Amino acid sequence: MKHVLLLLCGLSALTGQAISFRALSDEAHISGPKLTEKDLIGRVIAVEEWGYQCPPCRASLPHMAKLAKSYEKDSRVAIVGSHLQDRNTEGILDVLRKNNCTYPVYQWFGVDGAPAAPGIPFAYVVNPKGEIVWQGNPYSKFGEFEKAIAEAAKLLPKLPPDSLLAGLEIVHCKDVIKRLVAGQNIEAVLRQLEAKANRGGAAGEEAEKIIAHCNQWAEEMDTEIRNLMETYPSKAIAKAQVYTRTLPKRTAELKQELATLAKDPIVNKLANSRVAFDKLKLTKADSTNAKKQLLSRAKMQLRQLGTLVVEDDNEDFKDVKALWEAFISTITIE
Repeated sequence: MKHVLLLLCGLSALTGQAISFRALSDEAHISGPKLTEKDLIGRVIAVEEWGYQCPPCRASLPHMAKLAKSYEKDSRVAIVGSHLQDRNTEGILDVLRKNNCTYPVYQWFGVDGAPAAPGIPFAYVVNPKGEIVWQGNPYSKFGEFEKAIAEAAKLLPKLPPDSLLAGLEIVHCKDVIKRLVAGQNIEAVLRQLEAKANRGGAAGEEAEKIIAHCNQWAEEMDTEIRNLMETYPSKAIAKAQVYTRTLPKRTAELKQELATLAKDPIVNKLANSRVAFDKLKLTKADSTNAKKQLLSRAKMQLRQLGTLVVEDDNEDFKDVKALWEAFISTITIE
């Protein structure tokens, strides 16, 4: 990621413009969780530009890995690696694995309007308003890079994992911050916000924005789950577990449709495997022994998948298997 070769005075050309991205696609994705524009808008975005054949870049990766780990559950910050040299996928992945880098890495990713790198490694920080607030060399100025991210993050409330408020500035309704979380029933909280919205004023306007934000999340979840039901039914079921717990009344009809899908034993086992994956990937494994245990549990899940009898063209099964294989490949034990 970038660190200060040049500490900007004032704001970049991004200020006031709609933020957009380059190479944020499945084709450009190399490693780590896949991202969408929705995952980035309204957050602090720290971009590291590097190359796997660049010695200073490789030297900065252990620091980057620790930094990304420290923000892994902080919805205010997104750390993204942008690889700028020739795309030798195996070579890139080997370097990332050796340095325990599990954050998202894309080929030629960038924020439109960001400064051009004078060389690599190079990094820059975009605050939630879309302003570039820092740029520089993350290898020689790592402390400044860290500070810039932390300062930019102060513009947003620190949210719990899976918060529904990511990207929103909360001033008047701070009492709902810990209560609007995906996976726990939020219907009573939304009713309270509706009452506040009806009273008007600055707090009422903020309540309206929060309600609209939550409704947008629900609509997108509903659409995504329904789109998955035919080709990836187990993924639809796994995602719906969070959605239906969050809005049980709103999702009553969808829950019935998914219950029919879950009657298929293969689909049900694949869904359980996805849920296990989502839990296991959040497990902290800092010691060698913890990594060995994590690897053992992941391999056991993969072996269990191998016992299932499925058709060769079962895309749902292939997708779950690929998840576990990719996860196992990121666990390095020295």
